[in-house]
Amino acid sequence: MLPEVAESWIDAVTTPRQPGSTLKPFLYGLALEKGWTAATMLDDSPLAEPVGLGLHAYHNYSRTHYGRVRLRDALGNSLNIPAVRAIRFVGVENFLSLLHELGVRSLSQHPHYYGDGLALGNGEITLLELVRAYAVLARQGVDRPLKLLMDDHLESVKGRRVFSPEVGSLVGNILSDPDARGLEFGRGSLLHFP
Repeated sequence: MLPEVAESWIDAVTTPRQPGSTLKPFLYGLALEKGWTAATMLDDSPLAEPVGLGLHAYHNYSRTHYGRVRLRDALGNSLNIPAVRAIRFVGVENFLSLLHELGVRSLSQHPHYYGDGLALGNGEITLLELVRAYAVLARQGVDRPLKLLMDDHLESVKGRRVFSPEVGSLVGNILSDPDARGLEFGRGSLLHFP
């Protein structure tokens, strides 16, 4: 039997949390919409910037640098430095606007508040917002409100195009390609699904 102390429960669906790398597919989707391709070469070399009185060095999870990599490999391997370069290409303001179009309302600060770190998930969003955004990719770029089991009235809601069908499909293809994530995750990882 569950305890009846509601104060100790955490609603993991609607409580905002940092999403980390889960925003990268949308960042690269925006870059694809702005002219990049899956074969666009990105520089994954050391990158550091002044922050306050110190220096912040960006690094990948493995702390390895791969040099020039294709966008496909940067996204598939969730590389951080190419993502920072991608947000500089599309602009923080444009990326934040895209996230708002995808239904992410928790990111309510000015774009300068997040800066380049938005590419790496430094803001806080809810799991419900993240699921809605990923549903746009599954629908090949079309956004619709999520239909909760008790919400029968949403059946007739028309979708709104956020990504072109080609970009939605391409991002999905990259995310499902085991060869695209071999650098950081290897070939026989837990991410290998039938």
